[in-house]
Formats: sequence, C-alpha cells, structure tokens
Amino acid sequence: MLNKTVAVFAIVLTLGSGCQSVSPPKLLSAPTGVIATAAQHNEEGILAYRQNQWAQAKQHFEAAITAAPSLAEAHYNLGKALYKLGALKEGDRHFIEAANLAPGNKVIWDSPALKHVTVPEKEVPGESDGHGHGH
Repeated sequence: MLNKTVAVFAIVLTLGSGCQSVSPPKLLSAPTGVIATAAQHNEEGILAYRQNQWAQAKQHFEAAITAAPSLAEAHYNLGKALYKLGALKEGDRHFIEAANLAPGNKVIWDSPALKHVTVPEKEVPGESDGHGHGH
C-alpha cells in the first residue's frame, strides 16, 4: 500500500509541476546591427546561462562587451551571470552601465540593482506644483 501511495504522490507532483509554466530568466539578445562577434558571444552566453554554466556565460558576455562596449544587453546579461556567481557588487556595476546605455529599456531598469532607484519626474515650466501656484 505504501508503494502505491508513493507512486500516486509522485504522479500528482509531476502533473502539478507540469501545469506551472516556468519561464526561463529574462536575458536580452543583441539588437540588429550590432557587431556580429558581439552578438554571437552574447547569444552563446545566453545559452550557457540557461544551462546553469554561469562562469562560461560570464566569459561570453565579457567577450561581447569587449567587441561592443556599448552593448547594453551584454552588460545586463553579465550582471545576471555575476549575480549567479555571487559577485553582486560587480553585477550591480554592469546593471547600472546597462541602464546608462539604454535609458528606456524597461527590462534593464527592472534589474535587481535598480529596483529601488527612482527617476525624478521632470518639472514642466508653468505647471502647478500642487500648492496653488506654478513654477
């Protein structure tokens, strides 16, 4: 009886976990027009990352950045790999660099290092500040 219970429990767990869609971590591909070497290293880094090969992913993302230093996506991806390797401060630097290179990219701005950063709203001349007078 115990074996049947264990078998049923295992089946229920298997079926239950199949219902949940676990999406892979969000990593960013290089945009079109980027140097081919940089794009290739970035993609190879993504593949390594998804196979839990953090050190190999790190090397590929670093190679992508060497080929194209302003590739925000590679900086972001490198930050994710560094977090997996426990190098949080170094990862933060790359998340921040990615945000500086791609100010409108929501995925990058939602990165761990920037979760608590708020961008001040621009003050528009002539608009009220809520105290009954304009600026």
